[in-house]
Amino acid sequence: MKNWLKPLIGIMTSALLLAGCGSSTIDNTTVNSSASKQAVAIKFMLWNDSASERMYDELAQAFEAKNPGITIDFTKSDANTYSERLTVTLTGGGEVDAFAFKSLDEYYKLASSGRTLPLDDLAAADNTELSGVQSFFKDLKINDRLYGLPFRSDGWALYYNRDLFDQAGVAYPGDDLTWEQYVELAKKMTSGSGTDKIYGSFMPDWPQTWYSYGQQLGSSLYSDNLTPYVEGLKLRKELSESGAQPSVAENKATNAHYRTAFLTGKYAMVVTGTWFPGMLEQDQKDNKLNFNWGMTYVPHPPGVQKGTTMTAVVVHAVNSESKHPEEAKKWISFISSEEGQQIVAKYQTPASSADRVKDQYKATFTNDAVNMDAIFNITSVPERELRKGITQMNTIATEEGELALLGELTPEEAIENIKKRREQEIQ
Repeated sequence: MKNWLKPLIGIMTSALLLAGCGSSTIDNTTVNSSASKQAVAIKFMLWNDSASERMYDELAQAFEAKNPGITIDFTKSDANTYSERLTVTLTGGGEVDAFAFKSLDEYYKLASSGRTLPLDDLAAADNTELSGVQSFFKDLKINDRLYGLPFRSDGWALYYNRDLFDQAGVAYPGDDLTWEQYVELAKKMTSGSGTDKIYGSFMPDWPQTWYSYGQQLGSSLYSDNLTPYVEGLKLRKELSESGAQPSVAENKATNAHYRTAFLTGKYAMVVTGTWFPGMLEQDQKDNKLNFNWGMTYVPHPPGVQKGTTMTAVVVHAVNSESKHPEEAKKWISFISSEEGQQIVAKYQTPASSADRVKDQYKATFTNDAVNMDAIFNITSVPERELRKGITQMNTIATEEGELALLGELTPEEAIENIKKRREQEIQ
């Protein structure tokens, strides 16, 4: 990060060595050791969106202040092509010490192929610095080894337009809503027609919006019994067929997005990730948000504890060919520590649930609608399973689920196809 220092360091080192030639009071070994420590620069790769860049700049400043002699040099890549660039860099022998993974697909692919260092030594039970993120370690292990440290985490939550509920005289969504109750509430909140229509619900056209039902029950898309996923797909389909939510076809035709849809003030509820409050905060500052909103736990299947939600974490890792592995480990450990997570909390949803981290996160909002419990006081289940076929499974679930939502298959047929394709395409 501070490349301009390197020539200066070189000049200073040379001057010291020359001075040592004429004086027996200077230990050249000590000088060389000191210069070597000063010269350590960790090459860190990330994608270049403005929020991330500001966050990493602040993290680097804090880290370097605590670790004299280590600097962070950033290698930035366009967010849209970052995954490909990272793969090429690691497989092609590019010089990078540590990096951020943009998705769990990348994490599994590169970690399982030996491109990242195991971090089990950092995950030791007595490592209090990482206690706030330890709850994620189990689900991040690949073949019982940990290769990434979490620094950001997003779950799912329910967001609602308070004004629409007040106008309809209907109570706000409770914090212990089942998916079945959510569908009925969405129907109740739907009214009007044409351009004046108020929809009860909006969900992104992602497979997570229906397969969450099975995940929350502790099921797996890789198991023999996929019955729980049939129910989730049926409920998702019922929302559209009842008119309580636009169909997938309508969303595709209008290029609909949950953020822009919610801002129209014509959707009573939206189910999406816990990154949404940050978007709404910015929309409020930009005067794009002109109604009162609220937030609560995501709905769940009957019998499942409230607050049970899928979560997806974003991780940092160390290149297995890093020239400075210990320093690189120290850097990513700092980001996941309580001190580092307090900085992350200023910009994104942190992975740590430490009280001071939560306080910092809450302080970034001017709107008291942000429900901290729905973000931090949760029971986490993995959104994606770290196992062979992770990328193929996402494609299969997306394609077959969409066919069911478009009416070309029944939910039962779609789930059966998922099982068949899983056995054929994931070897």
